Amino acid sequence: MNVEAWFKDLTDSSSLREAAEKSGVSKSTLSRNLDANTMTPETVIALCRAYDRSPVSGLIETEYINDYELHGPDVEIALREATNEQLLDEIMRRSDPQARYLFGNEGDEETIGLAPHLTPVSDSSASLPDDDDGIVREFDYSPDEYAADSSPNEQEEREKRGEDLID
Repeated sequence: MNVEAWFKDLTDSSSLREAAEKSGVSKSTLSRNLDANTMTPETVIALCRAYDRSPVSGLIETEYINDYELHGPDVEIALREATNEQLLDEIMRRSDPQARYLFGNEGDEETIGLAPHLTPVSDSSASLPDDDDGIVREFDYSPDEYAADSSPNEQEEREKRGEDLID
């Protein structure tokens, strides 16, 4: 970055003495900075404030900060790097009723955790009823025993009426 060009653009080509008076930076410091084509961030900020320009813009234009530093990381990167606690804190901060329901905070600002209907399981056997031994057995299908409704067996009814079973 050409500091001299930035300075001339900022001060609208006013004299070095005027810029020094307006910004509170000594004339010799400004002169030395312009000769070396460098400026301290403090000087950039003082000049920007004196000429009603954004100090942040001045720091970007003089390459002390960049766009990434100004706006922060991309949303996806920030979400990936956030801890679960940080994510929950942000969800709770937004006071979203659905989030409060899902994460168990129905109005108590101190409570963060799963809602009562969503209980964490630390041990796989802890969620099973006491009489379940965890062994998977063959399913014994009996149509009458497991009927989804109480309607009669269609095949039996057709046989009673004497209908052809192949139809």
